[in-house]
Amino acid sequence: MSSCISFIFIFLFSFLTSFKVSAQEPTYVYHSCPNTTTYSRNSNSSTNLRTLLSSLSSPNASYATGFQNVTVGSPPERVSGLFSCLGGFSPELCRSCVAFAVKDILVRCPNEKEVMIYYNQCMLRYTFFRVSILDPTYLSHNCPNTTTFARNSNYFTNLIDLLSSLSSPFHSYSPGFLNATAGQAPDRVTGLYLCRGDVTPEICRGCVAFAVNDTLNRCPNQREVTLYYDECMLRYSNRNILSTLNTNGRYRLYNVRNVTYNEQIGFRDLVLSMMNPAATVASSSPRRFDARMANFTPFQNLYGLVQCTPDLTSQDCLSCLNQTINELRTDKIGGRILVPSCNSRYELYQFYNESNIGASQSQLDSAPPPQLDSAPSPQLDSAPPPPPISIPSTQPDIFVKTGEGGNSSVIVIAVVVPISVIFLLLLAVFFSFRAKRKTTTYETEPLADRDDITTAGSLQFDFKAIEAATDKFSESNKLGQGGFGQVYKEHFLVEYKLR
Repeated sequence: MSSCISFIFIFLFSFLTSFKVSAQEPTYVYHSCPNTTTYSRNSNSSTNLRTLLSSLSSPNASYATGFQNVTVGSPPERVSGLFSCLGGFSPELCRSCVAFAVKDILVRCPNEKEVMIYYNQCMLRYTFFRVSILDPTYLSHNCPNTTTFARNSNYFTNLIDLLSSLSSPFHSYSPGFLNATAGQAPDRVTGLYLCRGDVTPEICRGCVAFAVNDTLNRCPNQREVTLYYDECMLRYSNRNILSTLNTNGRYRLYNVRNVTYNEQIGFRDLVLSMMNPAATVASSSPRRFDARMANFTPFQNLYGLVQCTPDLTSQDCLSCLNQTINELRTDKIGGRILVPSCNSRYELYQFYNESNIGASQSQLDSAPPPQLDSAPSPQLDSAPPPPPISIPSTQPDIFVKTGEGGNSSVIVIAVVVPISVIFLLLLAVFFSFRAKRKTTTYETEPLADRDDITTAGSLQFDFKAIEAATDKFSESNKLGQGGFGQVYKEHFLVEYKLR
């Protein structure tokens, strides 16, 4: 009986362990290893790669934030990699997905120098090539929770197609703008990206690649999303947003330092006299972009930048820029406003790369320098540059269709496991109870001649019971003495069955 119980518990343990492994295994989506460059198994590249994968899957990795990048070695064997877990998953699921990925990636791409692999919970990527691009500077995001989608819906499939198209390595990022549409109504999704007019195609590509990953973390199931970075903007919606003016969802940034009160009017006039002509030029240019500077003092310039999405008409672009320019906080020494269709910015420092745009230099008459209020050290509207990230410039992240059946297995496990556990536990308790039951009734059956008896069971009693039955072996109960010792008459307090 004990062996039966042991078997049940061993089976129960194996059963639960198998479900645990199955529940933690992520759903494979896609991988890419172009097989253009490889390494040998006994090389420094192989050693560095295994060190990198070990670091990414370490228990001390940043699974709570869902993102980490690591670089190992020196050129030309240097390798950089990262993992990114989608929003909505716990740190435990993130860690499980990454641990699975670092093993799976060596099976699917055993000796490739540039690899990326996607699952429904996470993405893992590494490369031996350039890693000079910085993580784009995040500013804000807007994803109202009014309309959402499920991960196994047609809308999600179309969204992945759209993001894949926008971040494709096969188109040029030189224009700094691209729009796309995926799917059919009512699950159609339209989207676009807009890179700041002065950034290089390489930086634009890196920003878009980062954004298409970041959007599913910050807005995991919203149908309408806008993400702002200092270098680019990513936007998509279930509505048609192409060639449509949208000034909702303003995002404002400004410097904390004020212009002296009695000089604020003069400073405002200087800002507007620079920004308004820039808006006019931008609205009539193909790129819908203009940047320029004005003389503030003999030793200080004022810089401005305006930009619209190029799909807007000239009239809509000018209207959008006029609205944002008129709402700038010109009592501050710097500020900007971003809306989905355009943005405007001015600063007392050169925040754009003039060599990339050939900016117009509007030489305005120098106004008397306004006095700045004594204030705390300036807090500029952009954060300090973040540490390098291993997003290679040669290949942005690509999203493709996901596999099916991700949620059904979880539901089956949630239903089957508790029922099976309860059944097996009840079965174990039943057998355990039967094994421990003790027989409390005994029976003797006389022979036909009634001269002898046999026992149907082993009639064994403890010493106290015998002592009580013989009245402590009193002489009055003594029947005689034979070869086996003295024989006593006993009064049994037992239960007999009557025939």
